[in-house]
Formats: sequence, C-alpha cells, structure tokens
Amino acid sequence: MDSLKTQDLAQILGLYSPWIIKDIDLAPNAESITIILEKQSDKGRFSFLTSTKKSQQVTRRWQHVRFGHFTTIIQATMSLEELAEISSDRPPAFLGAENKSVTRELADTIRIAYSRNLNSDMISGLLGISQAVVDAEIREIETEEQQKKHISLLPLESNPIWRAVLTDHAKLSTRLLPLKLLLSRLKLDVSKNNDSQDVLQRSVSELRNFFIRHASQLTHEYEQIGARDSATQKSNTTGTKTKLVLPGTKNILWHQLLTSEFELETQSMPLKFSIAQQRRAYMASTNEAGRIEVIRNVQLFFKHNARTLIPELRVLTEMLENQKTEGVNLPPVNSEIWKQLLLDDKLLNTDKINYRLLLSRLKTTYRRDHDAGSIEQLRNFFSQNARAMTDEIKVINSLAAAQ
Repeated sequence: MDSLKTQDLAQILGLYSPWIIKDIDLAPNAESITIILEKQSDKGRFSFLTSTKKSQQVTRRWQHVRFGHFTTIIQATMSLEELAEISSDRPPAFLGAENKSVTRELADTIRIAYSRNLNSDMISGLLGISQAVVDAEIREIETEEQQKKHISLLPLESNPIWRAVLTDHAKLSTRLLPLKLLLSRLKLDVSKNNDSQDVLQRSVSELRNFFIRHASQLTHEYEQIGARDSATQKSNTTGTKTKLVLPGTKNILWHQLLTSEFELETQSMPLKFSIAQQRRAYMASTNEAGRIEVIRNVQLFFKHNARTLIPELRVLTEMLENQKTEGVNLPPVNSEIWKQLLLDDKLLNTDKINYRLLLSRLKTTYRRDHDAGSIEQLRNFFSQNARAMTDEIKVINSLAAAQ
C-alpha cells in the first residue's frame, strides 16, 4: 500500500486552493501532528509588473480535530492583511480566526455537541481535547446572540450533506432566487470538474457561507439539511406530546363531573362504572370533607389506570389549560359578596342551571356550618366558568363595588 500523499491529506482536511500542504511534522512521543499550510501566490500573465514589496508575514497555529489519538495542529503563514480578512469574515474550516486557538471546524464541532446538551467534561472526553479549550468556546457561545447560535448548528463542511446537494444525490428545495442561482452555478462547476476535489470543496465552502450570511431567510432550508437545535426539537416534541395532568382536589372540574354538569366521553367500562359509583357517593355526602374524599378516590382511579386512560386525561388537561387562559376579575375570596350570595337566593338572578344546582348545595352547607370551603368553591365556579357567566360576573363586581 502506498504511503499517504500530501494531496490525500489535503482532501481529508478539506483544503482548497490557494491553500496547500507545505510540510508535515509528526511527533510520535508527544502524540501530535503539525500540518504546515502555505498559500500559493496567484501568478497571472503580468505578475512581473506587480510590486516587489512584500507585506509582513505572520505565522499562526490552531488546534484542529484529532487524527486518531494524535493532537492535530494547523500552522499557516500569511500576511497581516490576509489574517485580518479571514478573521473579520468566516475563516475556512481548516483555519481559525486571529483571536482563536482552534480551527473553525473544531469550534463548530464543539458548538454542535454543546447544543445537544453535552457538558464540557463530556465534550472534552469525546473530542480528545482539553477542557479549558471547550470551556472557552462555551463561554463564547453563551454570550452570543440567538441568531449566531442558530448559525453554528449548520452541518460542518466535512458533512456529506453538502456534497450530496451539489451532486444531486440530495434534493434541496428553495424559493429564494439567489440560492437557486448559486446552486445552479456551483452544480455546473462541480459537474464540469467531476474529478477535482478542490472545486468540490471550494463549492461546499461557498454554499455553506451563503447559508450563514442569509440565515434569517433560510429557515426551511436549514431544516432540510438538518440544522435544527435541541430546543427546537424539544418544543416540537412537546407540541405533539403534551404533558398530561390531573386537576387539583379543589378544582371545580371534579364537582362538575360528579354532579353530571359535564360528561367525560370514554370507552372504558371500568371508568364509567367508577364515575357512576362515585357520583352517588358525592351526592350523598353531607359535608365538604366527605366530598373531598370522593374526589380523591376518582383521582386515584385515574392515577392507577393512567396508561389506559390517555384520551380522558387529555380532555381533562385541555380543560385545565382553558381555565388558565380564561383570566377573570372577581372580588377576593374574603369579600362579603360571596357570603351574601350564599345567604340570599334572589341576590343574583340567573337562568344558569349549573349555578342553581351548585348554589342549592353550597348554601345548605354554609348556612349550617359557615365553612370557608363553600365560599371558595363558589368563587372558583365563577372563575372557571367565566365565559358562560359574563353577565353574572358583572353583577357580582358591581354589587361588591357598592359595598
């Protein structure tokens, strides 16, 4: 087998013109490899007319993605102007910015790992780099704007998705005309230079940079190439899988269910039997403690049979969410108006049957025991049925204001 050639290594690194590998320094004892890059000068037909004055040259080193268990260092020499240029824009994946210690490829790899909720210790172990390097990148990520965080989730230049798009092995649909024109040109270049890895890699870099510059216009395209952060995935998951919860013991929903004010649609015969049984017990209870005990029995039934009662729990969860969104202004629970409503049947004239049934039950308990639970339950009824009791709530508020 032939030894690895520099052009093969250049292809592995994703190098493209004018950059070439000048030399390779392998240090087995230190388990490191330093790849020295050089920028080829562009010699045109009249290059002899150019100024002989050379700009000041500087050498910079950046840590790159490891080769096996060897730490990889990229070393490049360029003019100060060229270093400033790549630092102000996005440097090629195999180089880094002036103020960075890692290449853009390694920096983006850390960002993608961090976006998947990996901590710095895990990232350090997976990539085989020091935790100090990882921590420095994470600090920078946490201070960036949201837009930049989203950009950093783009697939790396080494990701095969870009090559698949440019060679028509993966379809990328877009309505953005500049992107359509760019894709047409790049695909034509790649097809004309089918054997040139240099052209392919340069085209990949140009396409990816276009995505970075126009991120706000390419939401749909970002999703097509898999640039979706964990927060978005989580929100999508929660959008399709709602957390199911039971109403609290004192929630009016249980009273409405156990007094047949609403019927919970179900195909479960055990649930139907349990509700019928608990309704009889609830209506037979003569005090608040007895009714609370009945409600707890219903809650326990739902908890013990939660896996087979998903549709029913979803209905109850929806009703709870509706209660939260129905904001209503009511007198406080210690207002005298609630006592007056329980003592005077004619104070609030209404044809709402559910209110009449509730009042009939609560007033008997309150007149006998003067329990605060009856007042709280009456107020909760209006709070949780605000849409149906709009006129009645206006009357209650005006009566309370007049006191």
